[in-house]
Amino acid sequence: MTEAYMTDRIQHAIAADNMIRLFGMEVEEASETLSRVSAVVKEEFLQLHDLAHGAFMFALMDVAFALTVNAKVDAVAVQWSISQFRPAKLGEKVTAECRLLHGGRRLMVVELLTRGPEGRVLAKGQATAIPVGEAAPVHKPC
Repeated sequence: MTEAYMTDRIQHAIAADNMIRLFGMEVEEASETLSRVSAVVKEEFLQLHDLAHGAFMFALMDVAFALTVNAKVDAVAVQWSISQFRPAKLGEKVTAECRLLHGGRRLMVVELLTRGPEGRVLAKGQATAIPVGEAAPVHKPC
């Protein structure tokens, strides 16, 4: 994704998020309503069964979540619910998507979806955030 399409808040969130660099994530899309990030499963991300660790899967979802809920206002997670159906394996690209379902002043609810090769669903969930900061100023035309 090119930076020209991202708001200053999103660009700042990407630059400040160490998980993106740690896991070698690529931000494919990021906006107030939808964010998508991906990374390839590396050997250091495997658990004892040689499958992608749940922490790797969660990190992808968490970064997509953070980009979406912080796109307009500072917000923090207060609840997560995730079900993992299938594992990811070494060398596979995993993509996590976060879609805003409700963006209220006091509560934000998102849907999370993680896919592996060929679009197969690996995990699905929902998370809730609460806004904790001021919204970005709205620029109205004269």
